Amino acid sequence: MSLPIRLILFPFLQGYDGTDLSLRLLVAPQTDPTAPPAPGLTPYVATDFDFELRFIADLSQLPTFAAAATVLDQSSPAPPDAAAICAALNAQFSIDASIGPVDGRIGAPRIVKYAPPAYRRATGYGGENSFLLTDDSYHCAIKGPIPPGTSVKVEPPVLSWGKVLAQVLRMPPLAEAIGLVRTFTVAPPAGIVAEGGWLYVALKPGSPWSGLAGTPGAMRSYAARIPPLPDPRSLFTPVLFPVAATPAPGLAWDDLFRESIEYDDGFAKAVYARQPPQADPIADEEGDRPAEDRGIQLGWDDEQIVTWFNRQVDSSAGAPDAPMGVMGYRVDVREAGAADWESLVRAKTAAVVLGGHSLDSAELDWRVEVAPNRLMGDLAGRSWVPSYMTAWTGRALVGIDALTAQLRGLTPTAGPVEGLRPATLLRYGRSYEFQVRFTDLTGGGPAVDDDRRNGGPQPVATSDFRRYVRPTGVRTDPRLPLDPDDTVPPTSLEVSRPLLGFPACLMAGGSEADLLADIAPAKLADRAPGIPDPDVDQIEIVVEVATPEPGAATRYRPLYTVTRSFPAAGSLRLDFAWTDIADARGLPVSPAGALALPTSRSVRLQLTPVATAKADYYAGEDVRRGETRMVVVRAPSRDERDLLVQGGGSLIEAFFLQPAEPVSPALVAAQKAAGLGALIADDPLGHLAAALDLDRTGTTLRARPGRRLMFGASALLRHVVGPDRASLTFATANEMTRLWLVAVLLELRRDWSWDGLDHVRIQRDGREVGRVTGSTSAGHEAEGDAERDSSTLIFLDAIDPKPAAGAHPRPLDLEYLITPVFRTAPVREDAPLEASIALPVTTPPAQAPKLVSAGLALSPYRRDPAYAATEERQKAVWLEFDRPPDDPRDRYYARVLTSAPDPVLTDEVGSVADIQDLPLPIDPEPMRRIVPGQGDDRAGQASMQLLLPTSSPVHFLLPLPPGLTPDSPELFGFFTYEFRLGHFGVWTTAQGFPGRALRVAGIQHAPPPLACAVTRTKTRLTVSAAFAEPIHDGRSLRPTPPVTDLWALLYARVHQADDADRRNILLGTRRLDPPRRQKRSRGKLNRVLGVDAAKAAADGKADWSGAEITASLALLTLGPDAPLSCLVVETLPGEVPYPDPVAGQLGYERFLRTSPLTAVPAIC
Repeated sequence: MSLPIRLILFPFLQGYDGTDLSLRLLVAPQTDPTAPPAPGLTPYVATDFDFELRFIADLSQLPTFAAAATVLDQSSPAPPDAAAICAALNAQFSIDASIGPVDGRIGAPRIVKYAPPAYRRATGYGGENSFLLTDDSYHCAIKGPIPPGTSVKVEPPVLSWGKVLAQVLRMPPLAEAIGLVRTFTVAPPAGIVAEGGWLYVALKPGSPWSGLAGTPGAMRSYAARIPPLPDPRSLFTPVLFPVAATPAPGLAWDDLFRESIEYDDGFAKAVYARQPPQADPIADEEGDRPAEDRGIQLGWDDEQIVTWFNRQVDSSAGAPDAPMGVMGYRVDVREAGAADWESLVRAKTAAVVLGGHSLDSAELDWRVEVAPNRLMGDLAGRSWVPSYMTAWTGRALVGIDALTAQLRGLTPTAGPVEGLRPATLLRYGRSYEFQVRFTDLTGGGPAVDDDRRNGGPQPVATSDFRRYVRPTGVRTDPRLPLDPDDTVPPTSLEVSRPLLGFPACLMAGGSEADLLADIAPAKLADRAPGIPDPDVDQIEIVVEVATPEPGAATRYRPLYTVTRSFPAAGSLRLDFAWTDIADARGLPVSPAGALALPTSRSVRLQLTPVATAKADYYAGEDVRRGETRMVVVRAPSRDERDLLVQGGGSLIEAFFLQPAEPVSPALVAAQKAAGLGALIADDPLGHLAAALDLDRTGTTLRARPGRRLMFGASALLRHVVGPDRASLTFATANEMTRLWLVAVLLELRRDWSWDGLDHVRIQRDGREVGRVTGSTSAGHEAEGDAERDSSTLIFLDAIDPKPAAGAHPRPLDLEYLITPVFRTAPVREDAPLEASIALPVTTPPAQAPKLVSAGLALSPYRRDPAYAATEERQKAVWLEFDRPPDDPRDRYYARVLTSAPDPVLTDEVGSVADIQDLPLPIDPEPMRRIVPGQGDDRAGQASMQLLLPTSSPVHFLLPLPPGLTPDSPELFGFFTYEFRLGHFGVWTTAQGFPGRALRVAGIQHAPPPLACAVTRTKTRLTVSAAFAEPIHDGRSLRPTPPVTDLWALLYARVHQADDADRRNILLGTRRLDPPRRQKRSRGKLNRVLGVDAAKAAADGKADWSGAEITASLALLTLGPDAPLSCLVVETLPGEVPYPDPVAGQLGYERFLRTSPLTAVPAIC
């Protein structure tokens, strides 16, 4: 709703020169100045006002209309061009004259401000004022998101005369031209000079518009407080007091009195300054250095300003009607130590023509205005005063700077106000002082050379101006690609100083002309204009090489660091000296001259500009170091000799792994019962990992910690090589079994940064079987303190040893050729590595033996010419198989599985415990390892006996078991044999030697020979022989008495009738009895003797008396001296022995063994 007010009069004191008091009167119409405010009145622009300047000498009371006053009349005719200017304004802005004065306090938001640390340090403020905050709500409001539903649409403004006149007021010459501001100089009453007082202005009774005084609320007058004036001084009216018939009751005026006294000199009391320490201009803490210099941020009197703002919008009943007299602020600067101040708001107004009236150009102090703003991120709906009110970057604080406009690509145009560049230069390394002068609503205020009369916490702020902006990156020519092409390696690089942008380049002492000259080149390069950084005089060069370092923030590692100085003008030329070297860490470093760079590596140059060291110039040492630019270069090597060597004990090694057998349920149960986990029977991959000195996880092989490894493998193996080439994963745990794995072990004698290798080609017998591809990464095992001068390359070749169909297994003779293949071929390189290896047969014979028949072979019967004695016949078991070995290089083999004494000879039941077969005593060979030059070790062949061949290809003799002789008593037993075909004369592994087994039980070798001992005297002939002695585990199992019978046969030798030969005629037989003959007890073991004790009681004896022999010879008509021979036969009688099984019942009892015929010695 429009208010009835039509005119407000605001007096603003300017100064006292010792005689006269100067003031500027704001005559503020509240309606259309071109129309009468009420019937019978003239328009504002056509009215000649008569004013009364009323001085009240009593400062102890608030000014009232009824107070005694000294009145000075002042006439002020209407400016001649006021009507034309206002008409022109109306035509230009389409002013809506229907909008009258309104109360702006209604619905106005609360106005707050953040008190930065600089203000708190200057004043000691601790957060007492609810309008001045110290928490982070301001930062949150700026950075907070826009609330949903917020409309950012801006409606075109509707201008009233109040808004337009408010803008006119901001241009003092224009305000004076239409009569808003009127200046007066009067001699104040003596009482006022001595004691101070009040000044307010009213319309002279009877003068135009004076009739408004009779209308309540139509006209308002405000008073300015005048301090005592003992000497000339400048004056300022910070706050105005309302003039009424009587003072408004119940209001607190203390703060207004204090403010009017403290600020009557027009200077700020708490000025603070700072340089933004980081890129975020509102942040308080240190952070990233700013990319551009924002100059020196300034603020002042936070608590007072925010109090004034809130007083203007306070509509509460207890709020005094005391307008704020401050419109803006004038900032002055001087270098620390200087005497004179210089205004940073000095400006020149442009000549303006409005309504035919020309406003001449004028040079004057302008102002910085501070206005609260609504922040969309503040959900509380408050208006915020900026934390800092202005910032000085070396230019004027007002107007459009022509240089700034040009640098931004704008055409400089003369605006209504042109800021005048201060003579004080803003330069790094200097210190500056700042003061702030207030300007009132009429544009008045203290001049730059006026003195401050009232103190304050910090009326002058000091700032040490330092460089916070780090140099940018250097410029290089030519601009090298990110992925360098080593076919065209660079030989040099031109490096120019980094560009420093505006305004930092001028703050560092750069030339404005050079900056302007860079506008066109900058536009072509699509960058901001700048000049070579005046502070930078050196460049730091860090030479790095790309490495496969695992887990590092960057894959580049430094080799060395050098510095080079920029010439006084122009660019710096960096020459490159490309060097072939095995370990780049050994590159020679020169403090001057060309940079030594290693070949066949990705070389990165970190180019960092370094500024000259200056005292009190930089914000920190880090500012001296500029942005690092990276340049990656590379060149191929020319000499790559001594590249690959064998990586272990030999260049190649072969491994044959047996698969892990499944664990039986019984073993698993036993392991759990013992408190163990389920242990696998074997671990073939673990064996391989241990042999190659690798770590194993699951089915994956990796390097041990501290090694860099690159894998390759044959396509015959189902596998995956890791992306870093440092791991090899097999499809299954048995993937590598039953194959020959030939490991090619190489050492790459180059440091990890060398990446000239494309791959290593592995050829076997002239055919490529795989590759080890070069890698630019490394496994995590290479972390830590690993030696980085070499890498290990392992290639696993796989060969299936099984022969082709129809072929027989034979050893393999392999030839390997190992050739490095480079990304770019060098001029000089080593010849390919060669290696050969012979591998034994791992495939056992496929043929299974089949026994057809067996028997006992005897040597020919031999006797002496006199037929007095015979030789012991040699005996052996013969075997007949179904066919000869299919492979000409195979043979039949046998081995004893078990043996046990003949149960007939022991004549006992259960005397020998159950005997288990012995396993084949060959190396299980979970992994067979072969190295070059290794020969036939006859692995496994000692585990079995070779059957003795005969003239028949299918008949073989079975040799006695190992350790037994024909006399061994163990031969009185049965043997269980295992027959196999095995490779013969062919190098095999132990597991590859024997074929499938044929188990045959109950084989009995020929028993030990029976010896016949004969003694003869004149009266008696005695024959003795040993009974069969079955033993087991070294103990005799022969019962007492023996189960066999010994029979002696006595012969007489005679000539044939034709005397062609001799013959033996049986004289008689006789049983040999043990020394103590006892009745047999069959089915029960009477006694078990040791072997030695048994032999002592083993001889049976039989006797013939001399008479018996003589009688028997006589029956044959032979004389008593006829030559005699004797032999002994051991029989196996049945349950009922025959009385004469060797003569009368010959053939009824089994003969166990027969002794040779033995001559009876003659009687002397």
